[in-house]
Amino acid sequence: MAEPYDLILLRNCDYVVRMRMHQPPDLAVVIPSEWTMVLEVRQTAGGSTVLTSNGSFAAVPNAETLGVWDFTLTAQQTASLTRNTYVYAIRRTNSGYSTVFTKGQLQMESF
Repeated sequence: MAEPYDLILLRNCDYVVRMRMHQPPDLAVVIPSEWTMVLEVRQTAGGSTVLTSNGSFAAVPNAETLGVWDFTLTAQQTASLTRNTYVYAIRRTNSGYSTVFTKGQLQMESF
């Protein structure tokens, strides 16, 4: 089951959203470097995707072993979203997989 976590972001700002797996992957069973991870933002649950960011292993020691991914959101991407509450999910998208690791609400604000 996905771990829920809500985010609050400001429009026109750059972000790195970092996801850390609650339980690191069993490297004897899975090879995380072969995983394709994506952060998807939607208007509503089940609605159209309005923003995506591909994940990469975080710039921290042992990121692959610990299961830590970064998702970069540029100022241009956050500017494309209006002040609103969206839903997001971070999921594995390899062929045959659609595993959601975390999901929640994304509150987009202005300052």
